[in-house]
Amino acid sequence: MTIGSVFLYIDPGTGSLLISALLGILATILYSVKGIFYKASLLISATGKKNLADFSGQIVFFSEGKAYWRVYKPVIEALINREQKIIYLSADKGDDGLLMSSEYVETHYLGKINQAIFILNRLRAKMCVMTTPQLDVISLKRSKHVEHYCHIIHSPTDIHAYKKFAFDFYDSVLCSSSSQIANLRYLEKERQTKPKQLFKAGCTYYDVFKPNNLEKGDSILLAPTWGDRSFFKLHGKEMLTNLLNGGHKIIFRPHPQSWISDKELMADIVSSFGSNPNLIIDKETSGEKSILNSKLLICDITSGMLFDMAFAYKKPVVAINFEWADGGYEASDLNSETAAIALLKDVGEIVNVADMRSISETISKNTHKVISKEIISKHIFHFQNSGKIAAEQIVSIFKAIE
Repeated sequence: MTIGSVFLYIDPGTGSLLISALLGILATILYSVKGIFYKASLLISATGKKNLADFSGQIVFFSEGKAYWRVYKPVIEALINREQKIIYLSADKGDDGLLMSSEYVETHYLGKINQAIFILNRLRAKMCVMTTPQLDVISLKRSKHVEHYCHIIHSPTDIHAYKKFAFDFYDSVLCSSSSQIANLRYLEKERQTKPKQLFKAGCTYYDVFKPNNLEKGDSILLAPTWGDRSFFKLHGKEMLTNLLNGGHKIIFRPHPQSWISDKELMADIVSSFGSNPNLIIDKETSGEKSILNSKLLICDITSGMLFDMAFAYKKPVVAINFEWADGGYEASDLNSETAAIALLKDVGEIVNVADMRSISETISKNTHKVISKEIISKHIFHFQNSGKIAAEQIVSIFKAIE
């Protein structure tokens, strides 16, 4: 080997490391360029919309999608009645909120969620009201040009099942129940975060969610949620067997996502029980008919549906208790019982998975439970009169901002 060839020689190990390093540098450059082009494309696609980030001095509402309009509608209608001007921004073209016609409301479609977040991160406003959790945690950031961020909790459920830090970086939260307030205060102390303004607002969508027919049917509605947070994934066949062997008429309405994420389980259920004359499998978009035809709900203890059944339809609930991995959720940092557990003491019963064999006895014991106005008021603020209260609270926050 010549002297020249010695200096030109690179052993295979070193060569591999150099190639890996070069590939890493190249990947980093490509990723950075891609990021620049992505941001540029959002900016270009927002041409003609760049003023949508500038609502200085005003109240801005942001909606992720049309499903949240029922949360905002009672609040915004109350604000209109107070002649309070607001801006309504949405990331959903099909959002009915964009169709509002009022001299006090200005509406804009921001584009799909990524483009909407790009604009919101540069928002200029005195106050921004949202139902979106984890502000300043993942992609949706606090804009330095927004003076106050307000979160409306859009559900009567407790905060246990929210992802961690769901509310930590909001300035105020409009709460549905006293348990939400207690748990938010507890997390503030544990995490030593700045205390938020917490308001007794209630759950606004109950203002528009008023069923006309509250008569009880003769069926049991079995409506589990999907995935690992549901008892049904491991114990669903056992539950259906116990119910059908007990002679009950069953309406089985799993979470719509079950037909996608738990496809094999659903196929097994249909194959095993689909021909039973006492079982109806409901795949309809709306669950209204199934609820009206039922006299009692069986669901997961993590399900928000149990609140709607008890509050809006005044029907009893049996919830199945099971252990679920709460890592990554607010529950892992809380030491309190959930609002569902407290509610079920008044509107139904909690059944452990090990006790499902006696489900018929539990049903008989709870079918005729009466859910009074007093019980509802105990577990939720301002039932079916929340929009007006929330509007007053938002205006008071807005006026107090210096």
